[in-house]
Amino acid sequence: MALPPERPETMVQGLVSKLALSGFGLVFVVVGLYRLAKGRKQWVRSGRITDTETTQIRDAQPGTVEIKGTAHPATDATLVGPMTGRDALATDVEVEEWESSGQGGGSWETDYRNREAAPMTVDDGTGEVRVELPVDGELTVERTTTEVGSDDAPPEQIRRFLDETPEVDEATRREIGPLSVGDRRRYSEGLIEPGEEVYVLGAAREERAGWGERSLVIDEPTPSGDFVLSDKSESDLIQEGRRGGVVSVAFGALLAVVGGLVTIYSWLAA
Repeated sequence: MALPPERPETMVQGLVSKLALSGFGLVFVVVGLYRLAKGRKQWVRSGRITDTETTQIRDAQPGTVEIKGTAHPATDATLVGPMTGRDALATDVEVEEWESSGQGGGSWETDYRNREAAPMTVDDGTGEVRVELPVDGELTVERTTTEVGSDDAPPEQIRRFLDETPEVDEATRREIGPLSVGDRRRYSEGLIEPGEEVYVLGAAREERAGWGERSLVIDEPTPSGDFVLSDKSESDLIQEGRRGGVVSVAFGALLAVVGGLVTIYSWLAA
């Protein structure tokens, strides 16, 4: 006995369902591929840091250089930590807000991020070189984080930061009876302070220093696209890059595989 022909509206509904499910799977694939690429980039860069030899500043030449030394202001234009108020040569500030999934879980989402660096000189005892963070350079610093719970008032230094930073709205708070409930946030600040030991990987170039003299300045990425300014040690940067790369690659591969299976299933299912 022949089956009755499928009704057109049923066919359309089935097609829409398949497209929706496959689209959902493709989102996982895209995010997974992005995480794979990011993880590979972290791993490869940690390898380049490992392979690049540290140069004494007196021996530095134009081109790719890796130096380590003490940071000092290059000009009178220095910075101030937005939260701590301490003198700084570089600052990295982030504000995150907890986004609940509605099922007991959630994740921290960045609401605000700002990185700045003033011109500095780095001295390793054999000489000094000027360092300026380019727009596409990476500033990696140790950060201190203050978490403000949903029923807590922010401490004085966070209130001062919010008053002086119009780009960041104050956390929403509302009164429920005797309780004060608001958004859950994390405030992080990292600094490179004058006199602190730093690591720099970038491209050095010559510039005129007056009276026919020339000096070096490191203010461009290397041919491989690397520019790293950090108060962390070289070994810490290598370990973080490898660990982060492995985690990102593994998570990205999982997302890509799951997304691919969902996409394929959506068209094979009856």
